Amino acid sequence: MDYSKLFSLNDKFALITGGTGGLGSEIANAFLNSGAHVAICGNHLEDTTQNYLSIKCNLLDEQSIIDMMHVISREFGRLDILVNCAGKNVLKPAEVYDTKTFLDVINLNLTALHVVTREAGSRFMVPNKAGKVLNLSSIKGIIGTDKDYLAYCSSKGALNMYTKQLACEWGKYNINVNAIAPTFVRTQINSFQLDDKEFYTSLINRIPLGRIGTKQDIASAAIFLCSDAASFITGQVLCLDGGLTAKQ
Repeated sequence: MDYSKLFSLNDKFALITGGTGGLGSEIANAFLNSGAHVAICGNHLEDTTQNYLSIKCNLLDEQSIIDMMHVISREFGRLDILVNCAGKNVLKPAEVYDTKTFLDVINLNLTALHVVTREAGSRFMVPNKAGKVLNLSSIKGIIGTDKDYLAYCSSKGALNMYTKQLACEWGKYNINVNAIAPTFVRTQINSFQLDDKEFYTSLINRIPLGRIGTKQDIASAAIFLCSDAASFITGQVLCLDGGLTAKQ
């Protein structure tokens, strides 16, 4: 057995939502470096490299998602891997969290993710009886916080159960469905929090490994869970948290 081949994504075809920035772009680049053919989608594709199949898509528009799948079918012919990275957060205290904003977060983080996953599964993975689905969750879907994350925590907690249930339903099609749940990783969106010295120190003191996550930590786990090496892993939410959830 050549174990090195088990961890390769060579000649796999992958779609990464939210692949134009943040953790999604790091995963997209890591997949390219691991031999995959990568499609990314978003509303703003001006800065993306020609190495990707870049598809303009509004994830809140079901027809736009269906149109994206037509492009993938035409350009790739198949889809082996789906990584759902697109998401958003709006910080508001629970007592003033308005319905529209709450639903905006839920609709992108959960409903749009379902539509993409349903279309990718029904068009490619279920007929081929093979595939990998990886959802980007969060530690905040497992433990709470006092920092006004009500909609985000709710969406990620629901996403964790979505991952488990879909794994149960699609196991018969040989489709692996998992999630990764990072703690803080510095991105453009959360830099304002990590630049707060008091917040950062408090966070680090709670993490046994004494640091926040890196984009490489996340991308490496994504490669593993989307490779043949993880063929017997499904329905799992992998905490990438430096031991945070292990500590009382």
